[in-house]
Amino acid sequence: MEANTQTSRNIEIVQKKDLTIRTVLNIYGVFAVIVLILSIFTTNIFINENMVFVYNENLMMGKKKIKEFLSFIFGSAIVFFTCVNLYYRKLK
Repeated sequence: MEANTQTSRNIEIVQKKDLTIRTVLNIYGVFAVIVLILSIFTTNIFINENMVFVYNENLMMGKKKIKEFLSFIFGSAIVFFTCVNLYYRKLK
């Protein structure tokens, strides 16, 4: 009777990274900023009562309004991401 010997192999265990509330809020913030920026260009596209897409150039914001809106978006994003990341840094 012969012994069947096998060499041990190095096994690398890979664990999945946990999805935390902090990660979810950061992803939400990125999508919110993208959607708000896209809303600048999509506010003048709508569906009328006949269910037809209509493009109205009169609803397009002026350059000054776009600059104000972009500054609001980026200012809000800075505050949001700072609050989220500082809060979860304190919890660690």
